[in-house]
Amino acid sequence: MVDGSICTPEEQALFDSSHGTSIVCLTRGESIGLTLVAESGFISLIAVLGVFVLIFRNAVRNGMLIRHPTDIYMLSLFSFDFMMSLAKSMYVKWIHDGKVYTGTFCTAQGIVQQAGDTGSALATLAIAIHTFIVVFWGTRRHQYFFAYTIVGLTWLFIGLFIAITVSVHTNGSNFYESPVGYWCWIGNRFKTEQYVGQYIWVWATMFISFLTYTPLFFWARGNITVSPTHWWKFRVHKDAIQTIDPDGRKRRSIGMIAYPIVFAVVALPLSVVRWTTGFGSTPRHMPVATFTVEFIYSLSGALNVLLILLTRSPLLLPRGTSRDRNRLGVAPSVSLPKITRGFSEVSRPDSSILEMGARDKPVPLESLPGEGNMGWRLPSSKRDSIESIY
Repeated sequence: MVDGSICTPEEQALFDSSHGTSIVCLTRGESIGLTLVAESGFISLIAVLGVFVLIFRNAVRNGMLIRHPTDIYMLSLFSFDFMMSLAKSMYVKWIHDGKVYTGTFCTAQGIVQQAGDTGSALATLAIAIHTFIVVFWGTRRHQYFFAYTIVGLTWLFIGLFIAITVSVHTNGSNFYESPVGYWCWIGNRFKTEQYVGQYIWVWATMFISFLTYTPLFFWARGNITVSPTHWWKFRVHKDAIQTIDPDGRKRRSIGMIAYPIVFAVVALPLSVVRWTTGFGSTPRHMPVATFTVEFIYSLSGALNVLLILLTRSPLLLPRGTSRDRNRLGVAPSVSLPKITRGFSEVSRPDSSILEMGARDKPVPLESLPGEGNMGWRLPSSKRDSIESIY
């Protein structure tokens, strides 16, 4: 036993000679750190499974699963979160064995981990772009078509990338190994595959998340307004314009952009540590920092579950709720008081309503002050047909 390792002398000699490419002997401290990462992954796994139970329970009750384009992105995101959490939970084998070594299980874990990590980044990237487009440019046509296409291309890219790389590089025998010394992933000999397979998408998601959050933040505060008729026109207001949010669009938009922001927050420390350690070129370097950022990153699935519960996504709401009617643009029903005349009932508006309508005539739209349209002048022919952004 060396430094708490349970490797045999032969395994230790192989580890020293192969520089940790085929086998890595874990010390007692490294096993403890890996245990914490596996626990955070198990927490996310249970949380994601719980959300899937709620989603499909509501789907059975409502008679349908997909009600809005965002539901497609959310289901894809939680599917990848499940895979990522499952890969983190598979660390239990290395903790039990006290060593990480190449083989069938190592390849399986590497595939699941790469699919989960890369897929989660791409799904979050799609949510950030979709939210920005819908908020600033309004509802586009063929949203379902684009949502299914983007999600389909995401899964196709990941599936083809894994299948091609595993089959090309020595039939997958050594493509997935232990580049950082604690789990299986793409080996250090395949730097291009590491960047194309994950790093580029993680960085792109973080960059675009911050890039889209900034204008959305000022839009929600009322410092930015966008023309309802021309998507490329916007105005910046020094003083925030107070606007109403009758259908909860602002709150939902901020809730959706929270997913990319949370991803950026948990992925940024991981990227910094990976950069400091040379992206695996110096295995087993900075173990405490590595386990800490991996512990936080492995909680991303649980954090996404917390977000979907706080924002009350339509995936978790029964069909026909008031919020769902608002999202679909259905006006709430108004019951008029009834009076009885003999054996028949007739509906009659309340006299107070009639009197109020007689005294207070509605103001024509053309005479409203500029603040009502956020400073935008709309053609009279389009005022009734354009849905307000707010």
